[in-house]
Amino acid sequence: MNFGRRVLAFHYVWYGTPWGPAGQWRGWKSDAYDADRVYGGRRNITAAHYPLDGVFDSLSEDTVRRQLREAESAGIDGFMISWWGIGDYSDRVLEVFMRLAPVDFVTIYYETAMTFRLRDESREKAVNRIYEDLRTLLNRYRDHERWIRVNGKPLFVLYIVGNYTVDEWQQVKERLREGGDEVFFLGDTYDPDYLAVMDGLHTYNPIGITLSGRDLLATYRQVAERCHAQGALFAATVCPGYDDRKIRTPGLYVAREDGGYYERTWRAGRESGADWALICSYNEWYEGSEIEPSIEFGTKYLHLTAQNARAFRAAAAS
Repeated sequence: MNFGRRVLAFHYVWYGTPWGPAGQWRGWKSDAYDADRVYGGRRNITAAHYPLDGVFDSLSEDTVRRQLREAESAGIDGFMISWWGIGDYSDRVLEVFMRLAPVDFVTIYYETAMTFRLRDESREKAVNRIYEDLRTLLNRYRDHERWIRVNGKPLFVLYIVGNYTVDEWQQVKERLREGGDEVFFLGDTYDPDYLAVMDGLHTYNPIGITLSGRDLLATYRQVAERCHAQGALFAATVCPGYDDRKIRTPGLYVAREDGGYYERTWRAGRESGADWALICSYNEWYEGSEIEPSIEFGTKYLHLTAQNARAFRAAAAS
């Protein structure tokens, strides 16, 4: 099966400012960090690093255009928009991306965590909620030229799919099929049992593999072989580093090593035979995994992304 050679980035759209279209602080401010306070020219924000462009509003068309320009310069083929439900702020930002993004550039990262409370009350209702969410998005965007398709099927990237059973995901997929839609599911799990319903596998972030002491390349190769044996896609996740100590206690930290960690994750993806590379992340500022330009790192990680994206594509052609 030919899946092409794509480089996609997880993209977070939960930021807002009082002076932007959000009309209030979103994301940057918390009980522990008051973004209204400025120290040494920087706002006191809930982020491991500080945006080079300053705090921004995800709903702003100017912000979206800047991010799309940066993505193009970095060789990124698309954004997986972190999506939290119909009518949510993230849903409003998705609409902006669907107006401004290039062709074949946008899909969602379906945040299954938003369904967990409902799932704890009734698994049947939670599964129906997932179906209704995806059905609504298909009704809006199934024919939209900006939505990413894989072999003609609309792509949905699904977070922590292991919180639902293979049968439950199969129910969702079958109901969509009965309504006339064949979809492509890229699931966040390395459990090969899910290949019965998922069209491909990924992990959101490789730092768990790193911190456990496992070999990243060996892990990726093993999953890639399992996927390819069943005609499924394997997407290797790359990451510049990680620091969530501002939002979790004690938190986790993986040093960037002046780009060294990022390079190693790209090499593992390249040498594993992965079909796609997923960047964790474009702008998850809470967890310090962003490649979006920052005061601390400038545009360094955009340049590293461009170099590695070219090498990743070249590896497929060789």
